[in-house]
Amino acid sequence: MAAATSTNAEIARACTAAGAATTSDIEAQLQQLREDISSLAKTVGAVGSSTASEVKGKARRAASDATDASMQMVEAAREQAISFERDLEAKIRKAPIQSIAIAAGVGFVFALLSRR
Repeated sequence: MAAATSTNAEIARACTAAGAATTSDIEAQLQQLREDISSLAKTVGAVGSSTASEVKGKARRAASDATDASMQMVEAAREQAISFERDLEAKIRKAPIQSIAIAAGVGFVFALLSRR
């Protein structure tokens, strides 16, 4: 029975030693995992910052392009309106009586339509 007790004690010591080694291994792995997560967080932060900067730059370029395009359209519309005004003025100077008759007719039609 004494032999069995010493064997149990040896097994207990072996388990304790194995448990201690396992605990220190787990602690070391947890520390490594913490370091890896910290490194990953820094990397993700850096990538996020550069991506955000890139997106901001693209948005600014798109806004600038849209502004330029709208200014060109406004300028084209203004030039077309000026051209139309000059053409109309030239036609009125060529045939003033006909222009007055057309204006009176259009006014009469609008008056009829507005009564209904």
